[in-house]
Amino acid sequence: MAIRNRKDLGAAVRRARRAKKLSQTDLARMASVRQPLISALENGTTSVTIDTLLKVLAPLALDLDLSPRRSASFDPTEY
Repeated sequence: MAIRNRKDLGAAVRRARRAKKLSQTDLARMASVRQPLISALENGTTSVTIDTLLKVLAPLALDLDLSPRRSASFDPTEY
């Protein structure tokens, strides 16, 4: 799944959390962050540091993986 913006990232985190049957509070506790951050991340309304993102992804058994785009075009409206 290509993640191109905060909304895509939030949707991916939400899907993974729900697949593991975790509440936002459970995930926040496991990642050592606050529940409102998980909510904002899932809603695509906040930016987080890479360190924080990695802390949230770890309990979900997700890795951050960078790969080349299939298309070389850049559309700044995607962000």
